[in-house]
Amino acid sequence: ILVDDGSTDTSGKLCDKFAEKDSRIIVIHKKNGGLSDARNVGIDKSSGSYLVFVDSDDWIDPDMISILYNVAQKNNSDIIECSYRNIYKDHILEETNCNAEIINGDYVTALEGMLDWRYFKPVAWNKLYKRNVIKDIRYPVGRLHEDEFTTYKYFYNAKKVSYIDVSKYNYDRTREDSITGRGFSEKNLDACWAFRERVDFFYNTFMEEDDILVEVAIHSQQLVLAESSHDFLSVLNEMDYETPIHEV
Repeated sequence: ILVDDGSTDTSGKLCDKFAEKDSRIIVIHKKNGGLSDARNVGIDKSSGSYLVFVDSDDWIDPDMISILYNVAQKNNSDIIECSYRNIYKDHILEETNCNAEIINGDYVTALEGMLDWRYFKPVAWNKLYKRNVIKDIRYPVGRLHEDEFTTYKYFYNAKKVSYIDVSKYNYDRTREDSITGRGFSEKNLDACWAFRERVDFFYNTFMEEDDILVEVAIHSQQLVLAESSHDFLSVLNEMDYETPIHEV
């Protein structure tokens, strides 16, 4: 499924040409609504048992999906993740050691790894998802760092997760006008809101059964807030959240 999110170049026509050559390709032309909206439209249009997200300026290796699918079948996993390459203008940086290690676990394994930026990452795009973990959860329209609001919920819905340490996704970091390549703006603070929601989620879900997850979630939020202006902390304190920021 190719979602043409109101492109102003020839991307839409290129998508149509692909669809003419292969009947399996579905093209959706829509008014620009941003990355979250485009993903949501793709989810709603999809009918398969598995979903994979690929951002428009990235690409995947030809065997990425087959490798993740084989791991899913062998381990009966609900979410399967691989590593990725950071593609810069003058070099390529592997995100991990790429030793082909396979790690299996449950949703707690994934959430702990995500909070510590280890095996399981909060990004949306280097994973194969069973449809049953997506359910009715959609990406927040109009937000940057949209996967920070969402991926942990998918992990929580998964009974079993797998990670294979091979890089099969190519993350393009060469564009200065991309979401992650732009300079700091007020919208970048969306990550703080995402971490704040995540802390409340862990606090309400795991406080009695897994205090470690709560502590790691709080610590990870503190790191993000430390990189933001202290003025933004005062804004957070004025908001009506279940866990006051001064307690965190």
